[in-house]
Amino acid sequence: MGEQNYGILDAERELLAAILADNRGYRAVCHLLLPAHFLSPAHQRQYAAIAAAIERGRPVDPGLLTPEDRSLAGLPPIDPLDHALIIYGSYLGRAEVEAMAPALAM
Repeated sequence: MGEQNYGILDAERELLAAILADNRGYRAVCHLLLPAHFLSPAHQRQYAAIAAAIERGRPVDPGLLTPEDRSLAGLPPIDPLDHALIIYGSYLGRAEVEAMAPALAM
């Protein structure tokens, strides 16, 4: 991924991969991120499933991915908190734009 082509979906994908590679990454971000903070509905579902499993004490790993989600496995390691902040900041920006939309329509 080139720097200029990097986007929020890349950050989401990399965070999910990092959590699957090391479940401690979830503990680093769970106080900040909710599934709704993810832009991709697929990533929202994946994060919710990962969170539910980890909260129940069940470790998760890339082997639990469906064939369509296997692209998450094998991504380079990242700092989960850095990516959580990117995702949360994007969510806040989208929420602000949605909140301003009615006023802009007038």
